[in-house]
This record gives sequence, C-alpha cells and structure tokens, in this order.
Amino acid sequence: MDIKLLRSFVLLADTGHYGKAADRLFVTQSTLTKQIQALEAMVGGELFERGRHGARLTVLGKLLEKEAHKLLRLSDELDVRMRRANAGLAGHLDIAFGISTLILAPRLIADFRAATSDCQITLDDMPSNEQHQRLLDGRLDAGFCRAPMEAEGLSFMPLLEERLALVLPLAMTEPSSSQLSTLNSLGFVALLPSRGSGLDAQIARWCSASHFKPRIIQYADDILTVHAVVAAGLGAAFLPWHGVEALGGRTRQWQMSGPESGWPVGLCWRSANSNPLLLRFVDHISKHR
Repeated sequence: MDIKLLRSFVLLADTGHYGKAADRLFVTQSTLTKQIQALEAMVGGELFERGRHGARLTVLGKLLEKEAHKLLRLSDELDVRMRRANAGLAGHLDIAFGISTLILAPRLIADFRAATSDCQITLDDMPSNEQHQRLLDGRLDAGFCRAPMEAEGLSFMPLLEERLALVLPLAMTEPSSSQLSTLNSLGFVALLPSRGSGLDAQIARWCSASHFKPRIIQYADDILTVHAVVAAGLGAAFLPWHGVEALGGRTRQWQMSGPESGWPVGLCWRSANSNPLLLRFVDHISKHR
C-alpha cells in the first residue's frame, strides 16, 4: 500500500477537513481528493463521508485508520534505520581474527561498539589465509590477520609487528642460537601447514636463514593445542610472540631475531566493499589503533 496515500488519509482523518488537510500537505484540494479516491479504489470502498460537516470516517475508514498508524510508525522506524545504515551507524559486520590479535581485536571492536551501538558484529577466529580467501569471496567483511601475499583486491592497515617466538616448557632455559639443534632431542610441535600456511612459511624461512632444521614430532590443528603440548613438557615450538603472550604464563618464550623473524599484522578488508558500516569501522580503527 502506498505510504504517501496513507499519510494523506491519516492527516485528513485527523483534521476532518479537505481544505485544512490539503494546506498542511502543501497540495490542492483536487490533488488530495484524487489521492483519497486512489486509496479507496485500493481498499474497495469509501473511507470518508463528505458533507457540510467536513469529512467523517466511514466504518471502513475507521478500520483503516487504526492499521494505518501502525504502518506509518513502522515506515518511519524503517526510514530512520535506513538513514543510520547509510551513514554507517547501523548494520552487521562479519569480522575474523587470528591468535596474534587475540587481545587487540576484541578491544578495538569493543571501542567501536561503544561508539556505534546500533550494530551487530559476528566475531570468529580463523587463519590468515582463510580470512584472505573469505574476504575476496565476500563472505567476510574484515579480518585481523597478517598482510596478504597477493594484495590485489584487498586493502591492509598494519596494526602491530608480530615476531616469531621460541616457546619451551617452563622447566627449560633458552639455548643460544648456536645450540638450537639441542632442542631436537626434545622435538618440535607444529601447526598443520594446512591450518596456518603463513606461519608455516614464516618458520621455514627463518629456519633456512638460521641454518636450522627442527625435528617435528607432532602436528596439531590449532595453536592452542600446540601451546598446550609445549606447556605439558612434550616439545618445543615456534609460535607468534603476541599470540603466546595472550595465552598466559604456562610456557617460557623468547623473541627470535634476524631475517624473517617478524611480519606485519593488521586489519584487512576487500577494497571494493562499500558497506558504510565497514568504512566507518576502518576509519575508527585508523584513528584508534
């Protein structure tokens, strides 16, 4: 049903006079009469009795008036929500994060929610390579992850410098760089390459530059499991420094140095995504990082 016609109908019902209603609508009485006639054609009956007394609602008109107020209220609420969504003040975002931003991402998102209360955010953890693919496919709005290897179609804002960390059981001390091979007697626990191809490649590059080959004794599906195995004293591991810091003090860790020991982590999004809420989120992160 035409919202414009309903507004004219409700105003005429309130004033009870075609001339007064037409003046308030800034239309001629002839135009208002045609609008009411069009509405009557839609509902299939007369809505007003017109006479010396003005315009009185018929039984059908009284029924429509009750429902019209509900529809107009819903229409007004929808208009407000659409304007807020278009201004980036309402809507929904799907956001992912990785272990390196386990503390940073929720804090930044909480700050954004406080400034933009009328928004819904779905937060999920996943590896960087999966985030990049979902962003390109349009299945994710933004991700806190490592910089994409192929940047075409994706934008990236660096937020922190992640570093590779040697993680050992609490009872062990850090060996010198020339004695890393002694850790092979204990063995290394690693994340499955398919679950973290970026981290796997980073470790491989660092080990190659350091002329070290770790003896992998176990693979795990996620970094939390890798860390738990090390905390249990069953192996050593190379993990992201900020990620391990967020997991508590159940292990000992040391930042690695040298070539291939660090990489940028930040906010990534599809460049062509024009969602106003996403653009506001990116701007918020840029100002508060």
